[in-house]
Amino acid sequence: MTRHRQEKTRAETRKETFRRRRDAERNRRLVIGLAGVGALLVILLGAGIIQELVVKPNQPIATVNGVKLSGKEYSQRVLFNWYQAADPVTDPQGTSVQVLDQMVDEQLLQEQAQQRGINVSADEVAEAVEKVFGYQRTPPAPPPTPAPTAISEPTATPGGEFTPTPVPTPLPTATPVSLEAYQSALQNYLTRLKQTTGMDEADYRKLVEAYLIRQKLYDTVTADVATTAEQVRASHILVRIITPAPTPTPLAEGQPAPTPDPNAQPTPTPAPRDDAQALARIIEVKQKLDAGGDFATLALEYSDDTGSAANGGELGWFGRGQMVTEFEDAAFSLQPGQVSDPVQTPFGYHLIKVEERDPAHPIDQYTLQQQQDEAFNTWLTDLRTQAQVERNWSLDKVPPTPSASAR
Repeated sequence: MTRHRQEKTRAETRKETFRRRRDAERNRRLVIGLAGVGALLVILLGAGIIQELVVKPNQPIATVNGVKLSGKEYSQRVLFNWYQAADPVTDPQGTSVQVLDQMVDEQLLQEQAQQRGINVSADEVAEAVEKVFGYQRTPPAPPPTPAPTAISEPTATPGGEFTPTPVPTPLPTATPVSLEAYQSALQNYLTRLKQTTGMDEADYRKLVEAYLIRQKLYDTVTADVATTAEQVRASHILVRIITPAPTPTPLAEGQPAPTPDPNAQPTPTPAPRDDAQALARIIEVKQKLDAGGDFATLALEYSDDTGSAANGGELGWFGRGQMVTEFEDAAFSLQPGQVSDPVQTPFGYHLIKVEERDPAHPIDQYTLQQQQDEAFNTWLTDLRTQAQVERNWSLDKVPPTPSASAR
């Protein structure tokens, strides 16, 4: 018993001491190593979070003439674009590139507005927002009740037909909302906007301000676009070249022929007409005109332009650049009352009669709008060409596409 106790309490050998210390040192190094790895992972994770949530959103998505456009604002604008779209997002990459183009344009327009002394006040922005939601600070006075209008006498037109003088019809007016309804609707919209895009009210009003700046610059740039131009009012008779109808594909052997619809109206197939026959027909019409025939009556009988034929061949007023070259050159070479010789265009052969000429006729609203748009777009294209733009766009900067339920 005494010997057993002595064996248990004997001192460690040098070899055992070495092993124990070696194992302890190994464990210590292992703990330190694991702690270092853990610390490195924490640092990397933190750096990744900072990169994604702080650095990356604040990196410029583009630089326009030295002005940086923030990635955070770009992400919000892309989400706003998707939020405003009526249909599900089908081309997120394409729309996100368009948003960047819009932001670049807005910066260029902002610079131009500053150079030209064009400003948009906070009150103008507020009023524009109010109109979006149907609120009017000063409701318009109700339109006066129109007095009974007597039936007007028919007015003769140069084509020989009679049409009644049209009576203008008042346009319906939108029902304005109350101030309380406007404030409620705006707040609900801003709440959804914040949840969906991260934009707040200041961001939304900034968008409205950019829109108003664009409108003011548009008005300034297009102010010199002419509102009148040399125009003629003309009628024509068209004879087309008609190619033969294609031969129907024969049915496969044993395939039954389709049952015709007894209620379907048969579509008349015009007889083929080659170039020589079309020319002979238009010459025949010209001879009848030279013999005293009425242009409107012959247009109704012979013209293949059924839309104008019903109105005696009337085409209305038009200026240069609105018709094909051959037709335009002939029309502007005529004086009122004159009829051209046969004129060939890609549409066939024409006889053209000029009813009126005006060196400064008002341009119709549609054509004027087209010319103004073209002038503004040309000016904006020049701005883009002269600007120093550096784009940092990449696919990873496009926010995740929202689900249909979130929009």
